[in-house]
Amino acid sequence: MYLTVDRHKVRGLRTERGLSQQELAGRAGVYKRTLQDIESPSSSRRQMPETVNKIAAALDVDPRSLATVASERGLRWQKG
Repeated sequence: MYLTVDRHKVRGLRTERGLSQQELAGRAGVYKRTLQDIESPSSSRRQMPETVNKIAAALDVDPRSLATVASERGLRWQKG
């Protein structure tokens, strides 16, 4: 199962925290390219729940707030 991520939400939270894509990628344990894909207007932004969980933990938010798809299965709140 893949989830569609709200690119505006991810970018907004990232910039609000003063993080570059590289810095957020490092904190989340994902590739910078993953964040570039998520934030790109031309990308589908479909990601595995595990990836959404990692990014949400690095941003200290509930992962369900990043998903735009009705299904939230596989997402868990993990305060880092």
